[in-house]
Parts: sequence; structure tokens; C-alpha cells
Amino acid sequence: MNPKVLGIALSDISTSLIFYPDDEALTFPTVISKKKSEDAWVVGEEAYAIALDGKGIITDKLLKLTRKNGIATIDGTRYKGRDILKLFFKEIIHVGMEKLYKEKPEEVVIAIAGLDQNIMRDIKEALVGLGYQPNHIHIISKEESFIYFVLSLKKDIWSNRVGMFDLSDVSLTYYEMLTNRNTRKLYVSAESENMDEAFNLQILSNPSGAKLADKILTSVAEKVMDKKQFSAIFLTGQVFAEHDWAENFISFLCSRGRVYLDTNIFAKGAAFKGVDLANENSIYNIVATCEGRLKSDIYIEVVNSGKQAKIYLGRAGDFWNEPTTELLLIPDNSEIIDINVVSVDGKEKKNIPILLDFLPKRPIKTRRVYFKSSFLNNKIMNLEIADAGFGDMYFATDAKRNIEVSIWD
Repeated sequence: MNPKVLGIALSDISTSLIFYPDDEALTFPTVISKKKSEDAWVVGEEAYAIALDGKGIITDKLLKLTRKNGIATIDGTRYKGRDILKLFFKEIIHVGMEKLYKEKPEEVVIAIAGLDQNIMRDIKEALVGLGYQPNHIHIISKEESFIYFVLSLKKDIWSNRVGMFDLSDVSLTYYEMLTNRNTRKLYVSAESENMDEAFNLQILSNPSGAKLADKILTSVAEKVMDKKQFSAIFLTGQVFAEHDWAENFISFLCSRGRVYLDTNIFAKGAAFKGVDLANENSIYNIVATCEGRLKSDIYIEVVNSGKQAKIYLGRAGDFWNEPTTELLLIPDNSEIIDINVVSVDGKEKKNIPILLDFLPKRPIKTRRVYFKSSFLNNKIMNLEIADAGFGDMYFATDAKRNIEVSIWD
């Protein structure tokens, strides 16, 4: 099987795309310009060029504009952020297909930082508007694309802890990944941290600024890596394509593990994720816990047909936007529903009691409760609990409550 997959790494600074199975990437500044008095749009460096010539009207920070439900007035017309994002996707995919001579992809996977329901909905709607099927559009975190990129490599690269530094003009982010084989599945966790020590890349244009940048990165690496040992450490971001300025930083990294450079890790990881999704059976067979994925098993205990059972509201590795559970429960004489949370390694456990004291008082086993759970992110669950009555004996009342539950602090 050789699926046609498009992997996109999207940020407000730059956007990279890869058409699997090739690994050649195209990178665009995340900007778009409308040609004045024409219904024509251009992206990336060409967008800057026509704007500088006074022939185009440029719009940047497209993700930020979409996230805040912003409006941009361009050539006398008001555009919503998500509409401009749709135009941007249309143009970069068109350019990519022309330059790389590709057919329309079957699966599209987009990696971004900062997942939330609204931005995921807007990205998906933009691509649906371009003719892609909703069930073939996938939005994942950059942490998850990092996981899939690393797992696509030889096992000795990820046999131990894996680190990564992502440097751009506005941010410095450190990623760390660990694997743990438990029975037949491979459990993989990844976390990231935005560092306060980010700097403007223009300082690299002179020797003293480059020396300062090297010193800043070395200090950050010493802080976040401490005395840990790594099977691999990656550098990503276009700035590392030329890295002579970072001599001390790279020397320190080499003392902790093997160092690799790849400027398109997130787009490649998104493409590998798409290949996995396109296969009938998973190639990787992993449970991933990272941004966008639940990091715990969440369940309630019930008695069903006289037997104790667990009803899972979500499992570690589930995408938090997907699991929704609706139940009709008949509590015994308890005024509490206990939510149980167990970390993926089983070492941390938490009980969250949900009080039912707002529901009508009725005899034991004659009170039926509507219970619905969903997740707002990988740390917060929303519960909708309502009185469901009990047949003709007790009619349902308006008693109900929405409760936000913190899974982990």
C-alpha cells in the first residue's frame, strides 16, 4: 500500500508541506497577499514581493487571526480569519502539487501547537471547503508529529530518551519523548516546553550576537537536560540549516547523546501519521500520550447484570475531542458518582467524587440519572448530569447540572 498523504506543519511564522512518499519539503512564510483589484491570491515569498511593489495587500499571522475570530478588510472586502486560512491552504497545496508534480492527497494531516476545539473546527472546515472529506482530515499536535517522526527511524535512535530543540524567530521550544513497551503495545509519551529565553534571529547576523545566541541555547540545554542521557537529540527549524554559530550548544548536546538535524520534522511526522491512518492496521501500534491525547484511563465502576464492571469514559491515548459517553444510571443509596483516574503507567491514581445532592430525593433504585461525559482538553472533562425520572412512577424534572472536572492539576 502506498497512500497519497499530505503532511503540513502550520504556524504563524512558517508552513511546511510534504507529499508522502517523497521527503522533499516546501516551506512558505505563513502570509498571503491579494493582488489589488484582482480576484487572485499569492502566498509565501511572492506575497511579500507583490506587497513591497504596492501591487498586493498582505495578511500575516493567519492562525492568530483565526483563533481570535478576527476580521481582515482586504481591498474593500471583509474576510473572516478562517476564510483567509482556507485561501492560504488552497494556494500552498496548489503550489506544492505543481512544483512536486503530485496528485490530490487522500489523507491530510496538519500539525499545530496549541490544540483547541475552535481552531481544529476552523482548519477542518477550511479543508472541507476545498473538497477534502472530513474523515480524511486530521489535526494533531506538534508533540504527536514529533513522536511519529522519531518512530519512523531506526529503533536505536528512540531506544532511550529523545530530546529536540525547535528554534524560530519568535519561540524556542524544547521537546522530550520516552518509550515504554508494555505487553504488546508501545507506550510513547512526549511533552514540550516553551522557553522564556527565545531571541530574535537577527542577532545571528553579527559575531557578538551569534556568540550570545550560542550562550543562551547552551544555558537552556544545561537547564532542561540536566544530567539525563539521550539516545538521540534533534534540532529543527530553518535556522539550524547553518549551525556554525552554535558550536558550544552542539558540543554540549553531543555530550548527552547523538545529535541530528532535520529542518522539517513536524511536516514529516504529520505525513507518517497520515500513512498510519491510511493503513487498515496500524503500522506503529502505539499508545501516544501528548498534547491532544488523554494521558490517563478515566472510568466509573458499575454493577451490570449482577457483575462488577468498569465503564471507560476515556482511555490513555484517545484523542480528547473524540470520546463522548452517554449513560442512564440507577444509583444505589449513594449520593455520589465516583470518577476514577489512573495514569498510563498505573502509578498515579485519583478519585473524583461527583455529588448528586442537586437531584430529587427518591427511594433506593427508583432514581434514574442521565450522565454524559466529554472532554474539553486532555486535562478537563465536562459532565452533564440530569434527572431522567423513573418510568410512570416518577417523571423527569428540570434538575440538571454541567460540571467541569479537572482530571489532573
